[in-house]
Amino acid sequence: MTQLVRFFGSEWRNSSLWLVLLASIWGPVVYVLGAQWSVYAAYQYGWAVPFLCLYLAIRRLSQNQAVTKTDYKMPAIILLVLAGLVFWGMRFLQEANPIWRVASYGLAMAAVTMTLLVIYLMQGGLRTAHFAFPVLFFLVAVPWPTPVEQLVIQNLSRFNAGLVTEVLNLAGVSALQHGNVIEVSTGLVGIDEACSGIRSLQATLMMALFFGEFYRRGRAQRGRLLLAGLLLAMAFNLARTLVLVSVAAKSGLPAMERWHDPTGVSLLVGCFFCLWLLAQRGRKANAERLKTATNQRTEFEGQKAVTVSTLAAGLAVWSLVVAVSTEIWFRSHEARDHQKLAWTAHWPVANPTLQSNVISPNALQILQCDQNVSAHWMGDAGVFWQAFYLRWLPANSFYGRAREALSKFHNPADCLPASGMKLKAQLAPVSLPVRPGFSLVFDRYVFTADSSELYVFFSQTEDMTDNGPASLRMTHLDRLRAALTGSRNYGQINFEVALTGPQNSAEALGLFRDHLPELISTP
Repeated sequence: MTQLVRFFGSEWRNSSLWLVLLASIWGPVVYVLGAQWSVYAAYQYGWAVPFLCLYLAIRRLSQNQAVTKTDYKMPAIILLVLAGLVFWGMRFLQEANPIWRVASYGLAMAAVTMTLLVIYLMQGGLRTAHFAFPVLFFLVAVPWPTPVEQLVIQNLSRFNAGLVTEVLNLAGVSALQHGNVIEVSTGLVGIDEACSGIRSLQATLMMALFFGEFYRRGRAQRGRLLLAGLLLAMAFNLARTLVLVSVAAKSGLPAMERWHDPTGVSLLVGCFFCLWLLAQRGRKANAERLKTATNQRTEFEGQKAVTVSTLAAGLAVWSLVVAVSTEIWFRSHEARDHQKLAWTAHWPVANPTLQSNVISPNALQILQCDQNVSAHWMGDAGVFWQAFYLRWLPANSFYGRAREALSKFHNPADCLPASGMKLKAQLAPVSLPVRPGFSLVFDRYVFTADSSELYVFFSQTEDMTDNGPASLRMTHLDRLRAALTGSRNYGQINFEVALTGPQNSAEALGLFRDHLPELISTP
C-alpha cells in the first residue's frame, strides 16, 4: 500500500486521477482488441494480459527506483500529442476494419507510447525505463501479422501431420498424410488451426515472458526461457495430436471429438507447469541480486513537469473526443439510403443426384456464419458440381462486425490446400451476369487432387453495394477507403462452386456461366 502512495502521490486523489488517466488510454484499446480475443480462439488468452500487466506494474512498485527530473518536457509533450493523433487515426480505421492487424498494432503502440510519455513527464527517465516492461508486455495480446501467423500455422500443421503419420506407421497403425489431413482406417483427421499448435505456442510464449519478468531474470535467462517455451509448446502439441489421431484410428472420429478438449487442456496445463519449473531455477540467487540493487537506489524530490490532474483531464477529454467523433462519422453514413443485396442460393432440386453436404461442427465453429447451405450433384456430361452458400447477417455491435470481418479471410486459396489439394493456378476474376442489372464478380482457381482437376469459382459480397471494391477490404488501400466512406462492414455472403470433369478452365467457365442464373434466387 505504501508503494502505491509513493508512486501515485501523497494523496489518494492522485490515485484516482491515475486510474482515470490509464483507463482513458487503455479502455478503448482493450475494448477494440477484445473483439479479436473473442473471435480468434488462439488469442483468448488476451483477456488475461491487461490484468497481468497491472500485476507486473504493481510488483515493480516494490522496487524503489529513483524519481528523476524531467529534462525534455516540451519534446515529450509534443510526442504525446502526436501519439494521441495516431491513436485517434487507428481507432477510426479499426471501426471500419475490426480485425485489421495494422490498425491493431498502431492503436496498441500509440497507447504504449502515450503511457510511457505520461510516466516520463510525471516521474522522469529512470521510472519510465523501470516500468517499460509491464507496459510493453501488453503487445503479446495483439494478434500477429496475418502473413506471419498463416505461415506459422501452415508449417506447424504440416509438420505435426507428417511427424504423427510417421510415428503411427512405426507403431503399426496405418496412416497416410494428405497436406494437413491424416487418413486413418476410420476416416480423415484434419490438423486445423486448433491442432496446428499456434494456440499453445502463443500462450506459452506469453507465459515465458511473464515468468521471466515475475522472477526478474536477466536478458540471457529470459531468452533461454523463451526458447524453452517454444520447444515445450511444440512437444506437447505433438503429443496432443498423436493422442487424438491414435484415438480416432482405434475408436473412431466420435471418440476423438470427446477426447479433443480434455486432452488439449491437460497438456496445456502440463506445458505451463514444466515452464514454471524451469523458471524456478536460480530463484534465490536472483532475488539476492535484486535486493542489493534495490537498496542502492535513492529518491529524487523535484518539481514534476506536468501534474497528474492536468494529464488525466486532458486524456479523458481526448478519449471522449475520439469515441464521439468516430461514432458520429459512421452513423452519419449509415443514415443514408443504401441498396441492399438480397439473394440466396438455389440448388437444382429436380436433379435426382442432388444431395446436401454436412459441414463439420469444427468448420462451422471456425466460420461462425449465421446461415449455411451446401450441396453436390452430377450435372450434364459427367461434370460433378459442389456448391456452398455462407451468410453472415448484418451486425450492430463492434464485436459482431469483428465476426463478420473474419469471413473475408475464408477463401479457397487458404482452405482447400489444408485438405490436401494443390493450387495449380489462380486465374483472372470474371464478372458474370445473374439477372439484368445484377452481376457477381468471381475469383477463379484451379486445384489438383490426385489425378483430377478442380475448377473453383468464388464470390464475396457485402449487403451494401454502393461502397464498391473497398467493401471487400482485401488491401490496405481498400480498408482505408472503407473507413473514409463510412462503411462498418455490413452483412457478408460467400458463394463458392467447384466443378470436376471439364477438360479445361475455358470449358468450366462456359458451364458455370450458363448455369449460374439457376443457382441464385433473387426477389
